[in-house]
Amino acid sequence: MLTVMASILLTSCDKNFKELKEQVDKFNMACPISFGDIMTLNSAILNNKTVELKLTVNETTASISALNNHKEEAKEILAMSLTKETSKVLVDKIIDAGAMLKTIIVGGQSNMRAEFELTAKDLQRAKEKFSNMTEGQKLIASNVLGVKIRLPFMVDEITKVVGLSLTADALVYKCEINDSETGQSLDSVISLMKYMILSQMAHSMKGGVLGERNRQFYQALVDCNQGIEYEYHELQTAQKASLRISTDEIRDVLNGKWDNQPSAKEWENFGNALEEMANGYEEDYVTDVDTVVAEDYTW
Repeated sequence: MLTVMASILLTSCDKNFKELKEQVDKFNMACPISFGDIMTLNSAILNNKTVELKLTVNETTASISALNNHKEEAKEILAMSLTKETSKVLVDKIIDAGAMLKTIIVGGQSNMRAEFELTAKDLQRAKEKFSNMTEGQKLIASNVLGVKIRLPFMVDEITKVVGLSLTADALVYKCEINDSETGQSLDSVISLMKYMILSQMAHSMKGGVLGERNRQFYQALVDCNQGIEYEYHELQTAQKASLRISTDEIRDVLNGKWDNQPSAKEWENFGNALEEMANGYEEDYVTDVDTVVAEDYTW
């Protein structure tokens, strides 16, 4: 009896590994698979009882050092992404075979590596944990984790994002402002900041896979009734201010209302041009005054 049971188990294991190998081979035959300018899946192989996925990433979108410094958060993002429909068959085959998934990520710029391992039990727990979440909720959650891995980071020369949280109705960014560089109070520029954020959101949806991912993210916020809130704190004066972008305003961005507005970079270029004009005017004015004084002196 025990011999029969052992034979059945071995046959089942052989069948599961055979099906897993077939699925991995399908992935590998399709490689390299490019995800725009974000990353490329270079290969998928079954090495003994481990499925190895090798990827190259654009480090402007995913820092390898940040991934290595936040391995648990990175594994959480990976596990969540593997619960999507596109990965469901492969994950189920790994679980059925009791195998392991090893993801090797190489930075396209630095050539640094980050490696993450998920056991069949890890994958099963992820399926159970995220099974009741919609695709939109998963996208929002993975975005929150992805941003937290990068914290703190500079948005521009004076603004640093230091925190991110998800409340019942908003994604909340906490920002520090180096007001020694601005010369203006937050209250006087908050409406302009909101205008620029909405404009930048529209520009972030343009171009390739990353643009489409941003569009999906904003749509997920609308579908999940989540607005965006920015909380600003001035370092010198300790003054605080906040602005909120509602789901209706996000929907306006998605519908193209802000498509023709200047991007943040264009605003920066415009500001630099104004400064150059002002500096040039001051230099010309000083030169003219000097000339007049010199001429007067000769009279």
